[in-house]
Amino acid sequence: MSLRFAIIGVGNIAPLHATAIQSIPAADLVAVCTRDETRGRAFADKFGGNYFSDYRAVLARDDVDVVALCTPHDLHAPMTIDAARAHKHILVEKPMARNVAECDAMIDAAKRAGVTLGVVFQMRFDPLVANLQSLISNRLGQLLWVSTTALWYRTDEYYRSGAWRGTWDREGGGVLINQGVHVIDLMLYLTGMPTRVTAQTRTLNHQIEVEDAALAILEYADNQLGLIQATVAAYPGYPERLEIVGARGSAIYHRGEARLEWHLADPRDDGETRGAVSSGASAPMNINAAGHIAQYHDFVAALRERRAPLIDGREGRKSIAVIEAIYRSAACGQRVEIGD
Repeated sequence: MSLRFAIIGVGNIAPLHATAIQSIPAADLVAVCTRDETRGRAFADKFGGNYFSDYRAVLARDDVDVVALCTPHDLHAPMTIDAARAHKHILVEKPMARNVAECDAMIDAAKRAGVTLGVVFQMRFDPLVANLQSLISNRLGQLLWVSTTALWYRTDEYYRSGAWRGTWDREGGGVLINQGVHVIDLMLYLTGMPTRVTAQTRTLNHQIEVEDAALAILEYADNQLGLIQATVAAYPGYPERLEIVGARGSAIYHRGEARLEWHLADPRDDGETRGAVSSGASAPMNINAAGHIAQYHDFVAALRERRAPLIDGREGRKSIAVIEAIYRSAACGQRVEIGD
């Protein structure tokens, strides 16, 4: 029997979700929901499914097994909780929520209802990430340093395109929680959670109330150091990257260029491998659907096999815990502990 999906919210990212659903033989898009009827019906005509204006009507249907939430950040937690109570599985776009408290409420609701909660971080499914994991596990030695850089660009028009953008109340923050969260999640996935952070945030070149630039120094329990650099004020936008230094060598994952290079000291080995480019450095939709397709296949397989997906609620929560600590440090001007 096919799994029946509903997409709630038809903004920029929703077409990638629809494309991913179409790629799975045992999955059907049966419902599309947005308050904008013209946009919603056009989306349904293109990708399939019936149009609804109220997400609660979608949750009340017996022919919906999974909801994909592509809504603004402030709606992730309440819609996830409502969907769990309606006994629907949930796949929510990044960031998981605006803060750790909302993440915990979402995880608890899914657990109580016995449904699966997944969080979209499609960068984890890049084939080069598996290559980098192997380098970290087998060849780089003890990790000494990790850093990630996202020098991206967004226009003022981008922030004016949605009333929720650039606001604390609805977006939950700025570059860190919207754009930087991608590479932060990837860094945590590959190298683990830090224990402390010292950070600064600024609003450098946009008329918004949240940060468009951030720097964070990370400390780890095993004496490893880390650095996060993120901004959307860097015209025209540069490919994001992740740098990892170990005791026996180093690797640079040029994520935005789909290129992984490594340099090992003993035995000497210098190498490089490439993949397909997909980066939102200059514009949010300059990405392809490959990562979403791979994540949907994992999510569907997890439901079939009654296991957790690769990125469940607890995994999705990790980046929010770090970002929340960065905001606390920037606000108080001191080093702060990162909670569990």
